[in-house]
Amino acid sequence: MARNRNAAFVKYKTFNILNPIQNSTKDGVFKMSINSMEKYKANLYTLLFTGIGQRVMMPTFGTRIMQIIFEPLGENSYSEIDNEIREKVEYWIPEIVIHEILFGDKENDLENNAINMKITFSLRADETIQDFVEIEMGT
Repeated sequence: MARNRNAAFVKYKTFNILNPIQNSTKDGVFKMSINSMEKYKANLYTLLFTGIGQRVMMPTFGTRIMQIIFEPLGENSYSEIDNEIREKVEYWIPEIVIHEILFGDKENDLENNAINMKITFSLRADETIQDFVEIEMGT
């Protein structure tokens, strides 16, 4: 399997596995990112969905978002999540810049202990190249 994966890296000039993980139609490996924006978008997903202490040999990698969601949500929860995302992205993925974090229907989210958000970001090297991720997290 490693040989096929290495061949795919060379043949398609890929960066890393996309997250969320998807099956590939080529060479029997997972779908891979083929440009910087895809790579950093996958890295952002990984960072957001990893809890602190879950990553082997990297105990400070990840965010406290799920811990915040499992506590009773209040108005200050949104600013806490916003700060957590910006702080962790700046430290772990300094190649991107977070421009905006928008939260969905706050009233519905508070009732269901869930968070819906849209994070708009760009590459630090060229801030005209922007993308976003939409995330739904809940208990």
